[in-house]
Amino acid sequence: MICPQCRSAHCFRSHRRGLFDGAVTAIGLRPWRCRTCDYRFYAWRVAVAFARYAHCPTCGNFDLHRIGHDRVDNGTLLALKRTVGFPAYRCDPCREKFYSVRPFHRIIPSVIPETGAKSPHS
Repeated sequence: MICPQCRSAHCFRSHRRGLFDGAVTAIGLRPWRCRTCDYRFYAWRVAVAFARYAHCPTCGNFDLHRIGHDRVDNGTLLALKRTVGFPAYRCDPCREKFYSVRPFHRIIPSVIPETGAKSPHS
């Protein structure tokens, strides 16, 4: 999970608090908290702020590679997506191949150290 505020990958699931958290859980959103900046946010496979960009539907990875249309074998309406010319992508970590109409934007986690983490030199 990548934090939408500082782009750190040091995020963890947060405990649900109150009625709002219960309501958003009903639609599949889960609360997360960033260890680096202490920002609390909601996410499905990716943070809601990044959901508008192309990402892997299996693991939420944004580091995707364009592939040929004939390489995608699974999914719905494949012939229509090939005919219309939807971009086809491949996710390296999970090897998922898929089409997406969302704009491509590679979001890579930053290398900001965690807050309160001990430095290796101390």
